[in-house]
Amino acid sequence: MWKYCPEYAGAEIIEQPHPEFLPDDYPVFLQKFIIDGQTGTYIETKAHIDNTADPVTSLPLSNFMRPVVVVDVGWKTINERITVEDLEDAKPDIRPGDAVLICTGWSRKWNEPDFVEGSPFIGREAGLWLIDKKPAILGSDLPRFDYVPAMEFPWDELWANVPLIMGPCTNLKGLNGRCGTLVAFPLKIRGACASPCRAAIILE
Repeated sequence: MWKYCPEYAGAEIIEQPHPEFLPDDYPVFLQKFIIDGQTGTYIETKAHIDNTADPVTSLPLSNFMRPVVVVDVGWKTINERITVEDLEDAKPDIRPGDAVLICTGWSRKWNEPDFVEGSPFIGREAGLWLIDKKPAILGSDLPRFDYVPAMEFPWDELWANVPLIMGPCTNLKGLNGRCGTLVAFPLKIRGACASPCRAAIILE
């Protein structure tokens, strides 16, 4: 599993010992999961940056099932900016309340060392263009929307207008436009600002 940094440590599976109350010849296999909220493909609310905001599990399940539009902006390379021109060239039919997923092909780097540090990013004007479309979920195949050494993504505008963000996604290449329905249910962990999710597109 990819990791941001020591503070975003990904996931660990620990094999547990045989329970003492069971006989030795009664085999069971137990595992303990240690997992960050922002691990793998995850979904989050503004509570990630504001602990007074609604956590993920306070929202109805219907918020995590949305008509989905995949916007394929071509194959992006290390630290390449996504521009308004990239988005307009894809000619997406985005309607208010849609889930919008930006496809760059970057998920091909999922298990490589530069997956996070080399991530392409969404430029400020492109971010404002997307926010203006009023998506209910904004996601991508990127681990970062922004270029951390020189941040420009319009975060304030995003959190004022978009309820949920999701990513990084995989297997978006080959999809473009209105595809069907995104399903991305979070784990039901009370108070969680973000949660890993098993995201899938149910194709029309």
